[in-house]
Amino acid sequence: MGSFGLLCKLMSYLLICVALITLIVDIPKNCAENSSYSISVRKYVCIDAPYKETILQSCKSIPKRNAPTMVYVSLDVPKLYDKVVLKVIMFYKFSTYQPFLISIEGNACEYVLHPPQFGVEKHVYNVIEETLPELLTPCPAGNHTYNITWYFNKRHALKNVPAGEYKLRFKLLSHPGNTLFGMDVYISVRNTGIISSFMTQ
Repeated sequence: MGSFGLLCKLMSYLLICVALITLIVDIPKNCAENSSYSISVRKYVCIDAPYKETILQSCKSIPKRNAPTMVYVSLDVPKLYDKVVLKVIMFYKFSTYQPFLISIEGNACEYVLHPPQFGVEKHVYNVIEETLPELLTPCPAGNHTYNITWYFNKRHALKNVPAGEYKLRFKLLSHPGNTLFGMDVYISVRNTGIISSFMTQ
């Protein structure tokens, strides 16, 4: 069939979003030596449907006992696109979810066309390249129904991240105000080591 096309690109940015949550401010090494962390995706929620130019046929968050939560998305993309705007906002739960640290808006197709060479973006790209290399195909694409099943592999997470509840909201738009696909990803980061045990006593 060739390239997986647009939805694969859309879902690749889900990977980017999830990876970003594991790459925020590191705890100093002398504190991290005596603690360990558990990072898990609790659920995936598609948002803003129904869409004007795409048809969301299915969006399922699939919890599994003793295994990562999976997501299944089926999206019909009737048109071809050569530009997709990516918007990402990270939220941290205080008493309610509030915007926190990460706010991104840019051309998703450019990210695929010109892979990053350093920093967080390079790490994220490497994760996608390793787990789903077929997603990294250039625009334009579409005119197809795409089916994606995916889960976050914990081995790609850094060990030292702030504990708490996070929500990553990302949208892909063909132009301002016209969402092609949107999702909220709910993530829990738990400190399961000695420091956490001490602080919770």
